[in-house]
Amino acid sequence: MKKLKVDLKELVSEMEMGENMELTGYLDTETGEIISMPDSVMRAVEDGDEEIPELADWDEEFAAIAEKILGDAKNRFLLIPKRESREGYEIMAAFTGSVRKKGLQEKLSLALNNRGAFRRFRSVLNDHPDELERWYKFKDDWMREEAVQWLILNGIEPVQVVSGYFNDDGTEINADLVPKPGLCLTCKKDNAGGKEEVMCLLTRNDQKGDRDFECGAFEPKEDL
Repeated sequence: MKKLKVDLKELVSEMEMGENMELTGYLDTETGEIISMPDSVMRAVEDGDEEIPELADWDEEFAAIAEKILGDAKNRFLLIPKRESREGYEIMAAFTGSVRKKGLQEKLSLALNNRGAFRRFRSVLNDHPDELERWYKFKDDWMREEAVQWLILNGIEPVQVVSGYFNDDGTEINADLVPKPGLCLTCKKDNAGGKEEVMCLLTRNDQKGDRDFECGAFEPKEDL
């Protein structure tokens, strides 16, 4: 597997772009750079548009990159998939299942089963600031994991390590390859920082790949 330094936040942002955006994302597998290519420039280059030399400076730079992408015979540039609305619904449904307040869970379930699910879901959470914050974190973790799995599927290991901590085989722990179980998202120690965060990471790393995750240090958030 090829190790590559990739900005996961930027990759997630690119994957979250809707189909209505006139931009298409590509990952440069040699540099790790994420390219948001204007579709208009790509079409102009692909069609051999004679007006390309008259483009603005920034468009000329994109045109040069577009030529490299179109002439890519070694799969250097990977097309970054965009999240479908169906998947957005799946994330909301998964979050709803993690909510422990029965009344709130029922409201969210009802919101998801009616028209305008996205708007209604957010409207319900607006009345629960703590859960709204947890939702944003839940969604970010979900999309981050999806981005990591997409990279792995394409033979790429994102490079981000926790210096000084190693697996039993001597390899340094890569934080981006350690999934975060749902239990962690309801624990008050999630993203606590410092030693707590390191210990949580090591606990998750020790059980990576296990069917059931257990943690003796789990403490539910007070608002759950």
